[in-house]
Order: sequence, then structure tokens, then C-alpha cells
Amino acid sequence: MVVVVALPVCVPAHAAVVPWLYDVEAPVASQGAADRRSASRTALREMLMRLTGLRSVPMNEAVQAALRDPGPYYVQYRFLPGNTEDGMHLGVSFSPKAVRDLVSRAALPIWSANRPVGLAWLAVAVEGVPTVLSRESDHPLAEGLRVRARERGIEMRLPLLDDEDAARISVADVWYRFPYAIEQATGRYEPDVLLLGRARADPLGQWVTEWEFRLDGGHRSFSFETPTPEEGAALAVDEVADELMDRYAVLGREATAIELEVRGIATVRDYATLMSALGALEFIDRVELLAAAPATTTLRVTTRSTRSRLAELLSAYGLLEADAAVPPPGAPGRLTLAWTGSR
Repeated sequence: MVVVVALPVCVPAHAAVVPWLYDVEAPVASQGAADRRSASRTALREMLMRLTGLRSVPMNEAVQAALRDPGPYYVQYRFLPGNTEDGMHLGVSFSPKAVRDLVSRAALPIWSANRPVGLAWLAVAVEGVPTVLSRESDHPLAEGLRVRARERGIEMRLPLLDDEDAARISVADVWYRFPYAIEQATGRYEPDVLLLGRARADPLGQWVTEWEFRLDGGHRSFSFETPTPEEGAALAVDEVADELMDRYAVLGREATAIELEVRGIATVRDYATLMSALGALEFIDRVELLAAAPATTTLRVTTRSTRSRLAELLSAYGLLEADAAVPPPGAPGRLTLAWTGSR
């Protein structure tokens, strides 16, 4: 049985830009042009899954056209040696602007590269004896978790299991999910999402996995029966990624201009930090300065987000927050938020 719990998360308090989001590796049979094109198509499909947050990307006309000719969407490729099992890989570095433009043309959702970070405490029974998996573990359950998390574009880490962890948590604590010990050991990692798990094979060799997922007070349980632990872990990552995508992605719609008034910008550094942070968000196409007054800055933000969704996301990313002195984001007129400072 595998049990996974994601503790409630209101905002991604320690979310970070995923540095490898636009770098994808795909198996390639040879260095020939035909095999390279085939592998680059596979890589583009994964790139779109990461950027949109969708488990399955719709094959509409814009996506199909891109897959027929993926060349314009990447800026670099390289052949990478693989291990004896999976052979050579093609490493593809995609152009952020090109793939974002494709997502826009295809009217697909877009999810910012600034994403919640997860930590997984996993215990596996090997010949009846539980063991906890570390960051260096090559157990199939850990590998399945890592591989699918990378395919979905989320950071999912395992603990170091060094002396500091050993002083705070035991195998039994993880296996039986004792909350106090887990809380004490988890504090040093400061994750946004916490996964707890235990795993064993049944007498027939199947991996029966039972999962519990909690996010922001919500609760869902689901279970899988899979031939391998990798498949069970991958399905669990899909459930977590789907939930995070629902929370943080902006649905496909035509871009519109929203007037944004920001209160509390007191210095040039504040202004530069805000403009840089807004410009880095994938769901914002353009930011223009309209007016600057003491402690108040007015911007025009071109985005595919609605006004209320934009307010939610900027608050979730810790950039801005609702101003109690003005109407809520859903009210008519410009969107007014308060600067929270650089996090």
C-alpha cells in the first residue's frame, strides 16, 4: 500500500522558477535527421504538457502544425549518451517565447514557470523490512516519482536522510506517518507540497497503491493497481500536478489589457522588482507604465487572465495583495492591489 498526503497549501510560499522547464530530453534511435525530427516532436509534446499543465494536450490544428515542423520552437539540440537500457537521448532547449506563442495560438492554458516545490517522504518494504528512500535512491518508486514530476514540470524532491534528518525522524515515523516527527524533519526543506508514502508489493507481484491527497483544506482519496511501482508513482504525480494546474494555470482565452494600480511602491528598486517579476510570468504578455505618483503606480497589463484570476495569482505568487481600501477584484473599474515587497 502507498499512502500520500499533500498538506494544505494556500499559496506557494516557497515556490521557485523551475530552471529546467524549457529543457526536454527524449529518446532518439540515431543521430540521423529523421530520428532527430521524431525525437524533437516527442520533446515538443512534453514541453507543451509542462507549459500548459495538461496531462493530455489537445491535438488541435495549431498543435498538429507545430508537431509536423518542431524546428522553429527550439533554439538548441544536443545528443546525450544514455544508459544501457534506454540508449541515446536528444536534449532540446526550447524558446520560451516561441512555445508561449504556440500555446496562445492553440488557445491552451498556460502555467507560470514559478511553481510550488514538493517534498516526498517515502518508505518501501523490501522483503518485509521498511526502508526510507533518500534523494540518492534509485528505487523504482522514487524513479517513477522523479520522472513523471519532470515530465509534468514540477519540482518533487526526496529528503537528504543525513545526520540532521536521522536525529529528527525514523523509518517507523515515515512508515506509520507520525505527524510530529514528520513536521519536525520537514521544516528544514520548507516545501509547498508534502508527500508521505509507504509501498509494498502484494503476493501476486502487483503494486496496489492507495493515495490520500489534501490541498488547502480539500481532501481526495484514490487508489491504483499497477504492475510496477513506477506506474503507481506516476499516476499519483498526475493527480498532484492536475490539482496544482487547476489552481495556478490561466485558461486559454484572447489576451486583453487590464489596468492595474499598485499601491505602496516607494522606491525605484520596488518598481524595478515589480516590473521584472510581472514580466517573467508566462500568463502576462506585456506590462506598460501608464502613470507614477507618490506610492501609487498605474500599469497596463496585457494578459489572457481575467481580472479576478489575475488578482488571485499575483497574490498567490506573493507579489501583490488585495487592498482593503478599494473594491474587490471582481468589481468594475481598474484592479487595485497593494505591493507586498520582494519575497
